[in-house]
Amino acid sequence: MKKKIIFYHPNFGDGGVEKTNLMISKKLSKQYDIFFLSHSFSNKFDKEIKRIGIKKILIPSKRAIFGFMKIVRFYKKIKPDLIFSLQTHASVISLLLSMFFFRNKLKIICCERISIKRYDWNLKGKIIILLAKLIYRNSKLVICNSKELSKEYKTLSKNLKVVTIYNPTLNSNFNLLSKKFKIKAEPFIKKNKPILFSLGRLDYNKNNIMLLKAYNKIKDKIRCSIVLMGDGNEKNMLFDYAKKNNFEKDLFIFSFKKNPYPYLLKSDILILTSRTEGLPNVLIEGLALKRFIISTKCPTGPKEILLNGKAGFLVNNDDYEDLANKIRIYFKKPELVKKKKKYIKKSLLQFSPVKSLIKYQEIVDNLI
Repeated sequence: MKKKIIFYHPNFGDGGVEKTNLMISKKLSKQYDIFFLSHSFSNKFDKEIKRIGIKKILIPSKRAIFGFMKIVRFYKKIKPDLIFSLQTHASVISLLLSMFFFRNKLKIICCERISIKRYDWNLKGKIIILLAKLIYRNSKLVICNSKELSKEYKTLSKNLKVVTIYNPTLNSNFNLLSKKFKIKAEPFIKKNKPILFSLGRLDYNKNNIMLLKAYNKIKDKIRCSIVLMGDGNEKNMLFDYAKKNNFEKDLFIFSFKKNPYPYLLKSDILILTSRTEGLPNVLIEGLALKRFIISTKCPTGPKEILLNGKAGFLVNNDDYEDLANKIRIYFKKPELVKKKKKYIKKSLLQFSPVKSLIKYQEIVDNLI
């Protein structure tokens, strides 16, 4: 009888975290039974989940805290041999219920994908980090997806076991995916008009307005198509800003696409404006397709991926004037851009999917 592993992800959406979980699960499913536990599931990855043989478990509650007892009942029924808890608030909940209902006997790995600094934004986040400082020592391990993120989590507790494992992002053949279909008649494709591309949720953290503000500074001299791909609550605000500043015809927003790579391949610059990250997969994917990248040097991840600016441009957080200047430099100094592109291969060597998946397999085999 196979041993059981649960991935507890409060909101299973459409992003890089979900893709990473699927890759890890695919590796582990050859030896273990895999369960995905969540309070909401996007249907975008249903085919992959079915193909891998993952069992989906929906906990019907809008917030993780309200599903506390339902999670307890599920854990008692399944009796998991190991739990991967995704996101800090989910790990806090798992460790608390382990303490109160299982006498700390649940084997929990806390998987961290975003900077601790994001939790400073509100009172709820600060309470989560306070609880993490008190109980994270009861976890079997904390896995972070960047070295910078690992440093942040090591500050939580002296006795905390923290390891860094990069996302197995390069497990996909992006060159093949980028040629799955051709983009010809899209209105953003115009002769001699560069394309600025950004992939991710349209929300406060991704800070897409920073890109629009930067473009507003340069639009009179450098006319571009801005292509944003993602869903979120700031879509209307972004359109309103573009309209107010007379470049609404340059802005194109697409909903999440399972295969965004043909669009990425068409772009001239991939731009990331996030306030915080963990290890943004999209930058690794962009490098794999040899796209030039401009990213905020937000905590955490972009500095590692871009080799501290050798493999692309890094800009100050929320500094749209710095971003506008870097876009100008891209078009004015092609030799500098060419020089930075030479570091792409060196950067990608860090992200061997084989090494990452082997590390996950070894950790699981040692703990179960």
